[in-house]
Amino acid sequence: MLQLNVVAIPPAKHLKHIRALDGIRGLAYLLVFGHHCFSTGLPSGLWPPFDRVLIGFFSYGYLGVDLFFVLSGFLITSLLLQDRAGEHYYWNFYVKRAFRILPAFLAVIAIVRYMGMVDTRYAVISLLFVANLALVLHVDGSQGPFWSLSVEEQFYLLWPFVVRNCSTKLLRRILFATILIEPILRVLMVFGGHSISYYTFTRCDGLAWGALLALQYTSNSLDEERPRWGEIAAALVGVALFTAATMLNANNRWRTSLTLTGCPLMFASLLSLVIERQYSVASKLFRLRMLCFFGDISYASYLVHIYVIRAYDRIEGPLHSGFTAPFLIRACVCLAITTAICSASLYLFERPVMTTRRRFLRKSLGR
Repeated sequence: MLQLNVVAIPPAKHLKHIRALDGIRGLAYLLVFGHHCFSTGLPSGLWPPFDRVLIGFFSYGYLGVDLFFVLSGFLITSLLLQDRAGEHYYWNFYVKRAFRILPAFLAVIAIVRYMGMVDTRYAVISLLFVANLALVLHVDGSQGPFWSLSVEEQFYLLWPFVVRNCSTKLLRRILFATILIEPILRVLMVFGGHSISYYTFTRCDGLAWGALLALQYTSNSLDEERPRWGEIAAALVGVALFTAATMLNANNRWRTSLTLTGCPLMFASLLSLVIERQYSVASKLFRLRMLCFFGDISYASYLVHIYVIRAYDRIEGPLHSGFTAPFLIRACVCLAITTAICSASLYLFERPVMTTRRRFLRKSLGR
């Protein structure tokens, strides 16, 4: 019988809090918010030049989700590597994960279902973390943003086991294989006429890039003095793929495949720069107080904002092309309401609940 044991590993570098990563998280949320507010669900027709710029820019705001994936892969893998020799590794990881994810998630699901903003079937598949399989399950997947959370949770069902039982060298090989195989899978899926936007097996290379960066960080391979040729090359390839995608027609089936391959490369390079050179201009930019604030409330905001936008549209009626003022008022009001709700959630609900998790964490003997 095959037996897997915890591999002998050197101590991983402790993950300290990097405030600039909160700013990157804030940027990712604002991109997604802008996408839903300025790009999706708007009437076609003639818009003034300023509006056209916003609509064009935020048509790519959905890539904020890919930035979330790379950031999540880095942060979660760093914590897993740091704790993987621990006696209660699995228990403590999933307890921490549950206390971080479930309170706001369950509250939002309950509220939007009660208000009739999602149907029962979508609520159920969201609670089961299979909302990304809505198309396969014949459920309307446009009812909410929970597909991306499903991708992450499916990945993290398996990934802690892999981290626990594989050497650092083997982990690198697995991650490189994932990064190489994912684009091939996307090409095959596109060639077969299938969707590639929501499945874990077509979206997890962003998580893999983040995890690879975590391996570099925790093994002390990142430092300010070393050459950055790898990051530069990755960024250039990512930019080239993304640029090629933008040149294709919006309905071209290859556009999404190129975009989903190029953007994780760009985002991983950005994270490497910010982590490695914490006194760089980029790092200082992402430590701006406003970006970090949006990063602090980004999780609840990501879950809530789309329902705030839809509620506003129900009350105020649909927008009409060619009128800038209602367009901007809608964005400002929805952002303000979402921010107020999620700030209250963070300080009055999520953080108080988080403080209770210590009662459930297990300490290793001798600690």
